[in-house]
Amino acid sequence: MKKFFYLLSIAMMLVVAIASCSVEDNSTYQPVIPPEAQSDTARLTVIFYGTVGGNADNQPETAWEIMKPYLKKKDVRVVVCYKYAKPIKFRGRFAKPGDVVFFELTDTTDLYKIGDNYAVNWPDLALFSEETLTSVIDISTEMAPARDYIFLLYGHGGGFDQNVDFEKDKRKIDSTLITGNRAVLYDEWIPTAAGSEGMNMYEFLRGIAYSKVPHFKSIFFHNCLMGGVETLFDISLVCDYTVTSSHMLAMNQAPIRQFIKAISEQTDLEKAYLQMFNGMLPEWESGYAPDRFNGDLKLINSEKLFKYVIEPSKKLADRLIELYPTMQAQIDTAMIHTYQYLNLNGFYDLSDYANKVAEYTNDPQLISIAKELDEALDKAILGRQEIHLSPLGDLPKFTLSVVLCSQDAYKGKTAWDYTVKEAYEYSNWHLFTGWGDWLNTTKQSPLNQTQEYKGQPVGQFFFESE
Repeated sequence: MKKFFYLLSIAMMLVVAIASCSVEDNSTYQPVIPPEAQSDTARLTVIFYGTVGGNADNQPETAWEIMKPYLKKKDVRVVVCYKYAKPIKFRGRFAKPGDVVFFELTDTTDLYKIGDNYAVNWPDLALFSEETLTSVIDISTEMAPARDYIFLLYGHGGGFDQNVDFEKDKRKIDSTLITGNRAVLYDEWIPTAAGSEGMNMYEFLRGIAYSKVPHFKSIFFHNCLMGGVETLFDISLVCDYTVTSSHMLAMNQAPIRQFIKAISEQTDLEKAYLQMFNGMLPEWESGYAPDRFNGDLKLINSEKLFKYVIEPSKKLADRLIELYPTMQAQIDTAMIHTYQYLNLNGFYDLSDYANKVAEYTNDPQLISIAKELDEALDKAILGRQEIHLSPLGDLPKFTLSVVLCSQDAYKGKTAWDYTVKEAYEYSNWHLFTGWGDWLNTTKQSPLNQTQEYKGQPVGQFFFESE
């Protein structure tokens, strides 16, 4: 009976909180938590939030099993809010399709009973909604109060996505059917004319900013392609550190295994993440080896990202615009020799691009800017672990991804009838550096390698012709 009232209380709090959350007033929401969920303040609470979909629910379930033994001391606590996938190809063990489980994970949690004790069948709960996110964070702080909080996002990410990363009230029409839009998190239960609905970076920001934890110690993106400047210069506003990958992240438990071990053993979070990276191999490589993919996971200091990377990036955009009328051929050639993270997306390595345009133009200013940018990125990226297996391209080290495209593509329409330009220039990255002005200038597209490899270095690849 206690469990029933616990579930009822959680569900009611979510409904009330989602209904009452607003920009103007978030102070009236005071959840009442059952006594069994209350305890002393922890050193660190991890909020594990997400949905994976498809046949991959066994992945977060395995992550919970891995975390359990490290939660005995109670100085590190974990709260889980997770939505299970659709029935097709369902592989979940602990709950049913469409269940939302919301519980504190402890060393004694019987995971095979969470579907009975902590689940509500709520497939249309919008996890991508900023109101839902705010409510979950607020309730989590009552369930497992702590001095510091880490937000661990577990699901599918897609980096900057012009069909998602813009305010949803700017959508003009339901037009072309485009699948697989992801941005920060996507939810297969909620379809739109442009694929599964996604949480954009602005919803993610507001969901955190209006919560009782408006600034996290770190945000750990256990999802793909989130190591792009277009995403990081917005999301880094609400955390001290981000952990992220510019590649697709392999479904492999090494990061979670080493993460929970490290934060349990280290009170200094920066040292904990460095310990995590050091412990990930050789297990982590097994997730990339079958496909011969490159991979990366890195720790970024938010303050240093803003302090050091903006200025040389702005200089790079400005100088490219200045040189383009007289050195178009050299700059265009540099673009098609720049490292691409995934052949299906327009994400390229920022440092490699700066060095390639410096190399092909031999312009003294660009050479100086590339050096300054490399030094800035080295200061902002505090640690990393990398996999170098691709036969189609590699770098000595990976930095952050950046969008490259032609002027025509930049002015093109999205699935919602606004332009790529409108969505891109809404980002802090553009506002700080003017990068969109460069995309609105260049006439060269990177090589289209979706069907076959055409010579541009690429770290991960799925050819549609195969």
